[in-house]
Amino acid sequence: MTLASGRDLLIAAEAGKYAIPGFNVSNIELALGVIDAANTYGAPILLQFNQSNLDHIGGMQAAAALGRALAAEAIVPVGVHLDHGASVAMVRAAAEAGFTSLMFDGSTTPLETNLRGTLEAVAIGVEFGLAVEAELGHVGGREPGVATSESVMTDPASAQRFVEETHVDSLAVSVGTAHGMAGAVRFDLIEELRAATHGLPLVLHGGSGVTPEDLTESVRAGIRKVNISTEIHAAFVRGLSADGGPRGNDPRPALRAARAAVAEAAAQRIELLGAARRA
Repeated sequence: MTLASGRDLLIAAEAGKYAIPGFNVSNIELALGVIDAANTYGAPILLQFNQSNLDHIGGMQAAAALGRALAAEAIVPVGVHLDHGASVAMVRAAAEAGFTSLMFDGSTTPLETNLRGTLEAVAIGVEFGLAVEAELGHVGGREPGVATSESVMTDPASAQRFVEETHVDSLAVSVGTAHGMAGAVRFDLIEELRAATHGLPLVLHGGSGVTPEDLTESVRAGIRKVNISTEIHAAFVRGLSADGGPRGNDPRPALRAARAAVAEAAAQRIELLGAARRA
C-alpha cells in the first residue's frame, strides 16, 4: 500500500465519521504490532513519534526510515506522524526526513506565541504538502514527553480564532483526558469546539485512559483522530514478561509475544474508533 498522507487520512475519517488511530511507537516490535492489527482489521493508521519515542528509536531520520519502510509493506494506508513537535525547527526536520504528517505543539505557551509558532509550522506544511496538527488548551498527564502534568481545557472562542488565523488541518483539544491516565471526557465541549471550528477534525490525546464507551461517544461528537501510547506500551511489557520473559540467548520469542500483545491491544482501539474495514 502506498505510504499515506495525514491529510488524506483525515479527509477519509471526516467523510466516514470515524477516528484515525494514532499509535505512538518506540521500537520496531511496537510498530509491527500495530500494523499487524491494522492489516488484520483493514484499518488506516498513523505511526507516531514524539520526542521520547525519537530518543529511543535513534532520532528523526531513523524513525522516518522505519515508518516509511513498514508503511510500504503494509496492506492498509499507514502515515508517519510527528507527535508534539516542540519547535518549528523540529517540525521542519520531520518534514525533511520524510514524515507524512506533522504536529506543532505550542500549547504550554501564551496564545499569541502559540499562534505565531503554529503559523510558521503551517507554512512548512504548505511547503511540503503536509497536514499540520496543533494543540490549544493543554492535555497534561504523566507520560514521557509530556511537558506538564496540568491540563487546561480548550476554550471554544479561542479555538475559533486560532483555526481561522492559522488554517491548521486538525486541532488537538483538551476535553478531560490526560496522557497516560484515565480521564472523563466532556462530550458537550467536543461538540462546542466542533461548531466553533467549523467542523475541523479534532484530535483526542490521552486515548489510552478513555473507557470504550467514552471513546465511541467522542467519535460521535466529532473526534477524528485519537492518540494511543500507554496502552500499547503496557501491552508490550506484559507480552514480554509472559512465561517468565526472555530465556537463554535468544530474545526473539519473547519479542514476538510482545508484538502479538501489542496487536491485540491495538485491535481493540481500532474497532472502538470505527476505523476497522475503512482501508
